[in-house]
Order: sequence, then C-alpha cells, then structure tokens
Amino acid sequence: MAKTREAALALKNGMIFKGVGFGASTEASGEVVFNTSFANYPDSLSDPSYNGQIIAMTTPLVGNYGVPSYSVRDQWGLPKYFESDSFKAEGLIVWECCKQPYHYSMSKTLDQWLKEENKPGIEGIDVRQLTKILRHHGVMLGILKVAAEGESIDYDDLKKRGMECPDPNVTRQLVAETCVKEKKRFNASKHPDQHKTVALIDCGVKYNIIRCMLKRGVNVVVMPWDATWDQVTDLKVNGILFSNGAGDPKDCKVAIKTMASCLDNSFPTFGICLGNQIMGLGAGGDTYKLKFGHRAANKPVIDLTDPKKHAFITSQNHGFAVNKDTLPPDMEVYMICADDNTVEGIRHKTKPAFAVQYHPEATPGPYDTEYLFDKFVAMLD
Repeated sequence: MAKTREAALALKNGMIFKGVGFGASTEASGEVVFNTSFANYPDSLSDPSYNGQIIAMTTPLVGNYGVPSYSVRDQWGLPKYFESDSFKAEGLIVWECCKQPYHYSMSKTLDQWLKEENKPGIEGIDVRQLTKILRHHGVMLGILKVAAEGESIDYDDLKKRGMECPDPNVTRQLVAETCVKEKKRFNASKHPDQHKTVALIDCGVKYNIIRCMLKRGVNVVVMPWDATWDQVTDLKVNGILFSNGAGDPKDCKVAIKTMASCLDNSFPTFGICLGNQIMGLGAGGDTYKLKFGHRAANKPVIDLTDPKKHAFITSQNHGFAVNKDTLPPDMEVYMICADDNTVEGIRHKTKPAFAVQYHPEATPGPYDTEYLFDKFVAMLD
C-alpha cells in the first residue's frame, strides 16, 4: 500500500492549506478557482478553459466512478468521454479522492490519471473554507505542491513563493497553448460536399462543440485562434463559430479583429463563452474580470426576449464578462444571469450574429440550450 505524501496549497494572501497528496509528486501554480458541479469531472478537467487554473471541486467525493479511456472514440474520431486530449487544469483540490472507484467504462482511477498527466492533487483540506475565502476575496493565485514519498515540504519557502506567484494571464499565452497550430477538418459524413461548412476559431475549443455541429450535418474546419478574416473567407465557409477558451479575452487581438470583420460583413457568426467576450470586444464594447467567476453546471440564465422571462439552467466556466454599458447601439443584451445580472448573451440587432457566455454544448451540465446550435445552423448561407 502506498504511503501518504505531504501536500500543501499556498495562496497569494499568505494562507497555507495542508493536506494529503495524490496524483503526481510535483508542483503547479495558477489561479485557484472553485467549481460546484457534482459530476462529470473528466469533462471539466479536460476543458481547455481551465488552462492556467487550479480547480477546487466543492462536491465532497470526487473520482468515485474512475476515469474512462482516451482510446474510446466517437464516430468522428474524437475522444468520447473528454473535452480535449489531455488533463488541462494545472492541479486539483478535493475533500476526498476516491481510491477504489467502480464504473463499467473506467480504465483507471483519478489518482492514476493525474500521475499519468504529471498533475498534482491534494485532498483532506477544508474545501468549504477555501471556497468561502475565494468568494470573499475573489479568485487568488497560488501554488499546489505534492511532495515525493518520504520527503517533507518546506512550508515557509512555499508560503513565500505562493505570495510571489506569477499570474498566468500575464506571463503565459493561455489560448495559444491549447489551440490547434494549423487548420483541421471534420466532415459530417463521407459526402462532405452535401453539407454546409463552418470555420471554428479555436481559442481552446471543447470537443462537444465540434460534435454538436457535426451531428447537425455541418462540416467543421477548426482554425487557430489567430486566423484572420481573409484566411477564413478563403475557405468559402457558410459561417464562423468562436469557441470557449482560457484567459483574458483582450489578449485575443487577432480574433477580435476577425470578429469585427464578421460583424461588418454581416457574416453568420456564433460565439460561445470566450467567443461571447470576443464578440463584445469586436463590436466595440469592453470586458472586465469577475470577482470569482462562474464555474458550475446549474447556473440560471434568463431570456430577456421571452415575455415570461423563461430561465434556463446552464453549464458555465468563465472568469470574464462583457460590460453591458459599453456595447454600441446596434448590439443588445438578450440573456442575463439570474444570480448577479451579468451578461449571458449578446446579439446584433439586424445582422446574423449572436453569442452566449455559457456552454450550450454542456459536458458537464444540462442540455437545455443545445437548441442554439440549431439556431446557428438555420443562419448559415
């Protein structure tokens, strides 16, 4: 039986949380954020939007159904149970990591997955207390360290380095790290000429966004985040989709210019999560960083266009938002979060362009708003 390993989380405010390590014996730094989803941790942990972040899962037990295999693929060759090809978060914080899970589809434990991906995990800390701290102070930078068996952590040194932790939003190119480096095509069937095609600007796309287009009979050409308007139009596509992704949307300068060209040319355009922020910026508006972000699978969103103000339960994972007061007159907010009235959807009043801040593709979370992909498909030329 493996011996326990020392582990600690050092926050920028000088606080230290001591616990027991799992996963790899290594160290990671980044933004410490919390996620309140109860299930589907393989989806969340492989979401490229978590690049640069250490996730604290608020559900008490994580890992109880193990981790499936990357080798199981869907009909388009994408990993069936993941949102990318690797573990994207910097590290994981839980109250308890299940060591003896069981599920018919599992191929390994959560502990084994983190070891394979060289990611640190810590358990046994008061995640409730940590979450309350993050809600009060806002997301905070920190370092998560797991010592090797038999080694001890120098807590004074870790505390000092935690207080000097670099901000990955400043020191790293979070979007560039996760996006494709050259275009990649997915065909809806063996007869691609019979289908419409969209360009997908990959800022850290979740695979289920691609699946949601393919299963609606639309080919997808995945393009790097810095693809220009001319490069997109050279493909002779019917529309363009801007994906989710990590970090500050203002760093995506080329994507913002491409979005502006989409709006100027009345090109069918759909934005998701980071894509919503890029649409706001491309239209001439502004964005800002939220205090602690929205990371959950049950966030209520109100449709302002519905006379009855119908609410949808949505999957969310973002730390920035569009400033509604900065949007130009030809853009409008049509969805808001019921929790804090932040912008959850914007659209152009006369052109075929709209975006949402949440994740209609879910994974994890409810599929209530997957109809938005049908709305986008109906717009395609």
